[in-house]
Amino acid sequence: MIQQILPKVQFDLLFGNSNDLVFYMEKVVDDYKYIYLNAPSIQLLSEDAIGKNISDIMDEKYYQVILENYNLAVERKKQVCYEDYQYRSSEVKKYETSVIPIFVEDKTFILAITKEITFERDLQDKYLFMRSVFFNTFLSTVLVSSDGRLLEANPQFLQDFNLNIEDVRWQHFSDLSIFTPKNANHFKRYLDEACKGKNLSSKFLSFVDKDGMIRSFTATFSPIFQNNEESFVVGVFVILQEITEIIKKEKELKSTATGLWNLKYAIDNAADMSITDLNGIIIDVNDRFIEQSGYSKEELLGANHQIVNSGFHSKEFFQKLWETIQSGTVWRGELCNRTKFGSIYWVDTTIIPLLDEKGNIQQFMSVHYNITQKKRMITELRNIERMFKMINDNTNDLIVITNEDGIILYASSAYTRKLGYNPDELIGQCYSKVLSGDCKELWKEELLNIDHNVNSKLELIHTTKNGEALWTECNYTVVNDYSRKHGFQIIMVAREITERKKIENQLLFLAYHDSLTQLPNRRYIQQEFPNIIEEAKARNTSIAVLYVDGDNFKDINDRYGHEVGDAFLNHFGRALQSSVRSNDLVVRIGGDEFAIVLTGLVKNKQKRDKQVKQIIDRIKESLQNGWVISNQQFSPTSSIGVSFYPDHGTKLEELLHLADRALYDVKTISKNNYKIYQS
Repeated sequence: MIQQILPKVQFDLLFGNSNDLVFYMEKVVDDYKYIYLNAPSIQLLSEDAIGKNISDIMDEKYYQVILENYNLAVERKKQVCYEDYQYRSSEVKKYETSVIPIFVEDKTFILAITKEITFERDLQDKYLFMRSVFFNTFLSTVLVSSDGRLLEANPQFLQDFNLNIEDVRWQHFSDLSIFTPKNANHFKRYLDEACKGKNLSSKFLSFVDKDGMIRSFTATFSPIFQNNEESFVVGVFVILQEITEIIKKEKELKSTATGLWNLKYAIDNAADMSITDLNGIIIDVNDRFIEQSGYSKEELLGANHQIVNSGFHSKEFFQKLWETIQSGTVWRGELCNRTKFGSIYWVDTTIIPLLDEKGNIQQFMSVHYNITQKKRMITELRNIERMFKMINDNTNDLIVITNEDGIILYASSAYTRKLGYNPDELIGQCYSKVLSGDCKELWKEELLNIDHNVNSKLELIHTTKNGEALWTECNYTVVNDYSRKHGFQIIMVAREITERKKIENQLLFLAYHDSLTQLPNRRYIQQEFPNIIEEAKARNTSIAVLYVDGDNFKDINDRYGHEVGDAFLNHFGRALQSSVRSNDLVVRIGGDEFAIVLTGLVKNKQKRDKQVKQIIDRIKESLQNGWVISNQQFSPTSSIGVSFYPDHGTKLEELLHLADRALYDVKTISKNNYKIYQS
C-alpha cells in the first residue's frame, strides 16, 4: 500500500477545526473516492461516505460539475477554483471550491476545500423588494418556488379566487382547489419547462373561481435565476391574463354563423382585432387596432401584418406561426410590433382559423392584447432581482427586516458570513436573539417607543453564534405593512464598528489609567471616589487613604537608568496591588508616588487601625520579597501616610493632602514606616 502523502493525523490537525468543507480523495478510474473528511463535510455527507465514490452518494446533476473541475485540476496539474450552488426547500447556497491535485508515485489524489460564500433565503424574502412592482397591477400574479410551492400572490389573484395568502402559502400550487386535474398537470409541465430556464408565454390554463365558474387565462412563466449567468432557477413568476369571454365566443363561433360578429362585438372594447384572408391580407380591423398601430384604416386594409412588423422576430418564427394556423390550429403567442411612428409595443396574440360548414379555412381572426406594461414589469422584476442579489452578495452590512414585534422576516447573507447563523436559524425568531444581554433590553425598549414615521440610529452589540461580540451602528426605518391594516415592518441596516469601539475603549482606558503601570490614575480616582463615598455611607463603613512613596527611587534611576527604573515602578505597582484586597483600589499619582484606597473598614478605631496595619505589613512583606530586573535583585522599602474618612475629611483631595502630610512626617523621622494623620 502506498503511504499517504497527507496522513490522517496531519489532515485532522490542519482541518479538524475548520468551518469549511474539506475532502481528501483518491482518483479511481473516472471517479474519485473519499479518503478523509473533516467534521463539516461528515455532517453534510455522513461518515458512511468514506471509502465510497462521488457517484455512489451524489445525484448526477451535482457530481458532473464536480468531476469536471476535479479532472481539470488533474489535467492542468495545478489548483482550480470553481463555484456551484445547492438548492433545498426553497433555499439557495453558493459555494466556492479550491481543488488541489496531489501526485504520489502512480496515484493521484485531490484535496478539495469548499467555502460557503453567500446565502439567499427563500423567494419570499426577495419578494419584499419586488412586490411593489406588480402588486397594484390588474393582472393576477403569483410567485412559485421551483419545487412548485406558492410563495406569494398579489391582491388581484387572491380576490379572483377568494383565497387567503396565509392559508395557502407554501402549499403546492397545483394542489389548490382552483385547479382541475387536467389543468394541474398542464401547470406542472409548464413550471418544469420554466425551471429549466425557458420563458413561456401565452400558455392556456383554466381555473375554478370563488363562484365555482370555469375561467380561462393565458399565462406567462418567467424564471428567476440565481445569478447573472442564468444557470440556476430558484423560482418562477406566473402572470395571468383572463380570456374567458374570448374563449366563450370561440365556442359560439363554431356553432353559429353569427358567432364571428358576436365575438367581434364582444372584443371590440377589450382588444385589438384584425381579420385577414388566406394570404394574410388584412380585410378588416377594429378601432382599437387602428389607434394602437397609428395607421389609418385605409393604410391597413389591403396590407399584411408586415406593416407593423418590428423586425424583432425571425423568419423561422413567422414560418412556424403560419404552419400552425394553416393546419387549422389556434396559435397563441407574444408579438413585438412597431407603430407607424416607430414606437415598439408588445401584444399577447391569439390567431383563430375561421372555418366554414365543411371545415375549410376561410379567414384568420387575430385578437391582440397589449402587454407592453407587463413586459416592462417583467424586465423590472429581473433588474430588481439582479440588483438585490448584487447588493446581498457584496455588502458587509447586516440587513434585517422585522415585524412590529421584532420577529425576523428577512436576514441578509452577512448574518451567515459575520455572525455564523444560517437564515433558517433566524427567520421567525426574535431579533434580540442575536443581541448581547444589555442590548436585548435596549432593543425591547426601542420597540415599545418606536415612532412609525421616523428613521433612527442606535448602537447595538451583536453576538455571533460562537459567542463573540460584534459592535454595530444600526440605522432603521419603519414602513407600513401593506398586507396588514395596522401592521408595520422595521428595516434595519447595521454596520460593524468593532474596531472603532476597540480604539474608543483603548483611548478611554488611557485617559483613566497610567500608561506605564496600567494602574488607575488620579483622574480615575477623582471620578470614582464619590461612588466609593456613597457606598460607605450606605454600609456605615470607613475608608482609608494611603499615600505611598518608594524609598530611594531616585538612586535606582541614577544608578541603573530609566529603563530599569520604569521596570522597577511596574513591579512596585504590582506588589502594591497584590497586597491589598479585591475591593481596594491602587492608583499611581506620579513618579514613585502611589495612593491606595481601602474600603469597607469598620468605624471602631482600634479594629480599623489593626485592619490597616495588616495590609501595610503585607505591602512591606511583598516589597521585601522583591524582584529581579536585568539580573539585579531589588527589595525596596516604602513610606506610607494614612488618613481616614470620615474622621479626617470627606473629600478626596482633602484626604490625599492629609495622608501626604503624614507621609512627610514619616520620611522626616525615618523611612520604611507608616503614620496615621494626627490633627
